[in-house]
Amino acid sequence: MSYIKTNLNNGEKLKFHSRISLKPLIINYSVIVIISFIAGYVITDWFLGLFLSIIAFVILIPFALIAYFGSEFGVTGKRVISKRGIISRNASEMNLSSIESVNVDQGIIERLLNVGTLKISGRGTTSVIFFSIDEPIKVRKLIQNKN
Repeated sequence: MSYIKTNLNNGEKLKFHSRISLKPLIINYSVIVIISFIAGYVITDWFLGLFLSIIAFVILIPFALIAYFGSEFGVTGKRVISKRGIISRNASEMNLSSIESVNVDQGIIERLLNVGTLKISGRGTTSVIFFSIDEPIKVRKLIQNKN
């Protein structure tokens, strides 16, 4: 069950809910698997390349699952919520009325994939970060409009 959905206050409705984007995970891990295949092929033959790529895939799958299921981001009519972690949990919340700025961080590849990181800053030094989410501009507009 979703951490954010189970911790909504009475009368609070979820306007946005997401986990980290699968696009960068798939691309990054695919590149690692391909590089391990090429390295094994260059060292001896295609069999070692295939073996190394399978080993890399098996090793990386748990990390991808932990990254995906261990993160959760949400926007309600009253606050923004970020949760990271499966065993240990780091949850950050900020009321919409306390938000001073919403910054989008996207590199070239992230812009092409429509993925980015939102840093939501509030009064003082507090901030809530939505790591590697899909459609960050749309989410920023949702937060800024506070509707």
